[in-house]
Amino acid sequence: MNVQFVPILLPLLFAHLLTDFLIQSDSDVRQKDKPLVLIKHGLTVGIISYLALGIINAWDIVLGVMISHTLLDAWKIRTNKGTNLSRFVTDQGAHILILILFSYAASGFKYHAVTSLWTIFFGKGFLQAITLVSGGILSILVGSFIVEYTFESFDFKEKKQAKSNPPEKTTTDNYKNSGIEDGGKIIGYLERSLIFLFILAGYPAGIGFLIAAKSVFRFGELTDPSRRQQAEYIIIGTLLSILFGTSISFLTVEILRLIKLM
Repeated sequence: MNVQFVPILLPLLFAHLLTDFLIQSDSDVRQKDKPLVLIKHGLTVGIISYLALGIINAWDIVLGVMISHTLLDAWKIRTNKGTNLSRFVTDQGAHILILILFSYAASGFKYHAVTSLWTIFFGKGFLQAITLVSGGILSILVGSFIVEYTFESFDFKEKKQAKSNPPEKTTTDNYKNSGIEDGGKIIGYLERSLIFLFILAGYPAGIGFLIAAKSVFRFGELTDPSRRQQAEYIIIGTLLSILFGTSISFLTVEILRLIKLM
């Protein structure tokens, strides 16, 4: 298996996730339809990518990533087709695919024998570190968007059905209006963080204890027939969160194993 592109892909992916999900503010996301905000975001991606690569003459890779990232974001702003979930998955999937193509082309053409300054100074430890951070961002933060946008898709269907039925106050309404603000999101963060740690520590059985503990705490909602919608939200959200977090965690472990063999 040709893995020469991996030392280029991992820093670019790290820079993308860092910029899109940690550095970029909510205000910037809301104002990205303004050209200056969009350009600023593209420049930030370029700067972080250049720093993460650690290859002094890699300006052509960085320029390509910066331009493609900005154009993709501009496309996302101008299209309203599909749900937030489909647009998010398409956007992020396109970003990652372009990074893979850039990395593969660069490793086979100009940078097949070039070593990053970070690798010279820190060895494989640098790639392992950014892989851990990238896996954490994907599992914990990106997973939150996947769960949230999935629920939005369900709500969209319910609203369409509600047009032909008399409006009623459902248990779902009560469920959404009760509890700590963003409590569900915080629980999801903690849930996927624990899953990430369990799998990295080689203790995937801990996920079973996590599910059991959550079931005990949520026993009332899950067993009350009058709270069927609430229970369905909890079950779907929990399973989706665990599935996504577990998949990304195992993928992270496999990439760490690959780095050791390089």
